Amino acid sequence: MSFPTIPQISPTISLDRNQVVNLLLASVAFEELGLAHVVNTEGEKLQAALGTLPGITSVRATNLLGLLSVNRDVRRTLQTVLMKEMLLEFKLEDILDITGIPSNIPPGPTPIFVEAGSAWAVGTPYGQGNAQYVTLGPTETGNTFVLGLGATNIPIGTVSVLRQGTNLIVTFTTFFPYVMNEVHLLVSATIPTVSAPGQFPYKYTVTDPAFYFTTHTFVVDVSSIPGTIYIAAHAKILEQI
Repeated sequence: MSFPTIPQISPTISLDRNQVVNLLLASVAFEELGLAHVVNTEGEKLQAALGTLPGITSVRATNLLGLLSVNRDVRRTLQTVLMKEMLLEFKLEDILDITGIPSNIPPGPTPIFVEAGSAWAVGTPYGQGNAQYVTLGPTETGNTFVLGLGATNIPIGTVSVLRQGTNLIVTFTTFFPYVMNEVHLLVSATIPTVSAPGQFPYKYTVTDPAFYFTTHTFVVDVSSIPGTIYIAAHAKILEQI
């Protein structure tokens, strides 16, 4: 077999160094955009399998085996996306080497935080202060509640609860510019009576501002709660200025 014949093509291309770098950066950006669409598609695939994607019900999984199959396919695709992201990171570092821009740019000035007050998962008031509790019914698998700051419940984040087997997964999340340095959680089979967060059985605290956090998750065994689950979720909030 002979080698293929390549036609004689002499295109005129005139690009300076800055244009080349811009094209390389644009190629990374377009690849990232493509990966974002892939991730979004996989999310919609899961929604369709669960029957929560508006307008699409014909592909809903009808049994656990079907859900596990979809989950396996999504996991494999996301693993491929992760590997591609690693290659794109290497590519970006090489481009930065060309430009002379260091890839390990030192961090900016240390942020300043001021205390903003207490926040609760917004639900039913009880006890003293702004204490509130929310509920997850016996047939509910999960829900998301507003994390409200102060007496007026300013929405500064969310508290999501998810029933997974015999566990309840509770995740606190704040939106910029708010962070947390303490979170407290009470999970009960009855309406809570203790409203002092420091007495809640589940808690997490940090004192170093470098480790203030925007999300934290508790995993609570609820195998002994067959009915409605009562949840009091509290966070100490700071605002970045």
